[in-house]
Amino acid sequence: MLLSGFALACAHALSAVPPLVDYAFFGVFLIALGIPHGAVDHMIAKQLVETNQRRFSLSRFIGQYILQIVLYAVFWYLFPTVSLLLFILLSAWHFGESDVQPAPSHFSWKLVQFISGSLVLFFILMRQPDLTGEIVQSITQKNRQAAVVWSWISGHVLHVYAGLSAALGCAVVWANTRAPMAFLLRRWGYFAILLGVIFFLPVLPAFALYFGGWHALNTFHHMAGFMGHTNGISALWKASLPFTLMAFVFLFFTAVLWQTRLAHHDPIPVLFIFIAIITLPHLVVMHQMFRRL
Repeated sequence: MLLSGFALACAHALSAVPPLVDYAFFGVFLIALGIPHGAVDHMIAKQLVETNQRRFSLSRFIGQYILQIVLYAVFWYLFPTVSLLLFILLSAWHFGESDVQPAPSHFSWKLVQFISGSLVLFFILMRQPDLTGEIVQSITQKNRQAAVVWSWISGHVLHVYAGLSAALGCAVVWANTRAPMAFLLRRWGYFAILLGVIFFLPVLPAFALYFGGWHALNTFHHMAGFMGHTNGISALWKASLPFTLMAFVFLFFTAVLWQTRLAHHDPIPVLFIFIAIITLPHLVVMHQMFRRL
């Protein structure tokens, strides 16, 4: 996966790459890993419920899952700017919680996780600040305050990097004094290489490489450990196939419908909001799991 990202980065550096290539790269990572890592939430929820010696109902779980998605979608429709801010904060927390894991339950490590996720998310969004700024404006319906904030952030990228990096360093030192944790240098070495490749990619494939090639794989490994799968993530990936295929069929017909009826509209903001609303219930299940690890 690193090699595929590196090859795409080289292609972008040497010549103009058709947008379709970036979309295909994004789609492959989303379908192969991104969607599957959320398609076993019901199995994690079942394990959580049965650990407490209670009965698990799949239909009730799916109903609650869909209800959270619908309510969040309505909230997005009514309050797009607040919803965007909430999604950014939740995504930063979710990414950091998965990346810095396993970690002691002390509050100091929660702070490390949030700052770490914020730094990674900011790093990805700043691959194309003009494009992400346009998406922000589209999502927030050209909210003036959102435009001013984004303009300031994109104009002070190095200051934000420095601030987040300094905050992360201080938080790690403080957390280690409160609850020491061993760091896997090899794993963080791979992560550094991944960020190096992402630096040379546009925002869409950059997000795909992190989301599928790092976050989803990490989460799969955490799930396998929680579920007691000694043979790694392959069994979980196979178990995800029914819901993954359902999601793929839904996305395929949505894409066809969009191309035939709504081709004059930009699909990226809608895709962004779609990812946001399906992330919320997944984040809740993952947070419950991480509390047990």
